[in-house]
Amino acid sequence: MMIARTAAAPETGRPVDRAATVAVAVPGILMAEALGRVLREAGMHVVGCYGTLPALLEKVRRCRPAVVIADAGLADEPGGAAALLWELRQAGPASKLVVLASEVDGPLARAVMQHGIEAVILKSSPTSDAVQVLQHVAQGRTSFPPTLLERLTERPDTRGLSARQLEVLEELAKGRSNEEIARRLFISTNTVKFHLRAIYDRLGVHNRVEAAQLLARQRAV
Repeated sequence: MMIARTAAAPETGRPVDRAATVAVAVPGILMAEALGRVLREAGMHVVGCYGTLPALLEKVRRCRPAVVIADAGLADEPGGAAALLWELRQAGPASKLVVLASEVDGPLARAVMQHGIEAVILKSSPTSDAVQVLQHVAQGRTSFPPTLLERLTERPDTRGLSARQLEVLEELAKGRSNEEIARRLFISTNTVKFHLRAIYDRLGVHNRVEAAQLLARQRAV
């Protein structure tokens, strides 16, 4: 069992076991509060339940909870899970991050490994299993479903990209700038940026260099 640090609880001013503090966020405040209630009944010190990512990020920056539980469904904008986990890691570099997900696909699996996430809990898991995973995380352990490890062994491909996204990726791989891509494809630079974010999310990469390298590796096979 890890040695717990103590801090003043923002709500009460009383010392609390920082190793047990938990912040929760899932789409919809009712669902977040329901999950928080389950965790409290399991003996965890839940410091906040939130239905949106901005609210969670504010709490993490301000109170630095030991464990942050975030639903992958909060990633409702281009960039997807990779962007969500990056924001959470930036907001709470010392917090242990746990992701709730309906399933684990390749991009999510790679984002989890990229950002050093401590655990993934599938929504199909029994409540008792989920609580046990969180207890393990609080003790400094990691926990991932077998499907995550399987996805990591899969080679990312471009089959899920739209025809337009493939065109953008081809131009990117030739070293062209966003402005050059926009002119050649007769679209705006904002549209190019939108497609690039979707491409990065789909391929599980974080920038144009990684995307171009992945395309080159595929062609070499």
